[in-house]
Amino acid sequence: MRIKTIFIGLLLLGVGCNQSTQQKEEQYDGSDTMSLDGDQQTKNPFIYVPTDAFWEYQFDTTTNDFKPVKLREVQADTLTAKRIEEMINHTWPNVQIKYIETFGDTVYLEIPESTVLTQQMGTAGAQQFMVSTTYSFTELPNVRYVAFGFEEGDHAVPGVYHRGSWDRR
Repeated sequence: MRIKTIFIGLLLLGVGCNQSTQQKEEQYDGSDTMSLDGDQQTKNPFIYVPTDAFWEYQFDTTTNDFKPVKLREVQADTLTAKRIEEMINHTWPNVQIKYIETFGDTVYLEIPESTVLTQQMGTAGAQQFMVSTTYSFTELPNVRYVAFGFEEGDHAVPGVYHRGSWDRR
């Protein structure tokens, strides 16, 4: 008898909640949202295609912090700055880099259209891009630094970075 009473009570509670949810859905008219056709839909700025990537900035649950993680090995003799540029541009289609030159131990890059990086990806997304790009280019023999040239924004700052630039002090 007691189990039957509990079951009926739960059943009534579930039906009541379901009707309450349905009524709320019927009351919502969507007048405060914009209707967009297929050509005008907003794109997700944080598009990441990891198929070519060999460095990623991942959250480590052990240390409760982010750290660079090498996803795969790449033979150093097959690696060129142009190849890394292609890989980064494929991995991050909304943030396109342009390789300028390597001078000494520094690779010089430009990001002509940096709005997605500096304004739309958020701080964590921008940092993931900067770290993975820096680690990727410093895989080149004798390269220790990556100089980024772009218009500064809220989430990313141009400058010269190295693998230790994101170490917590």
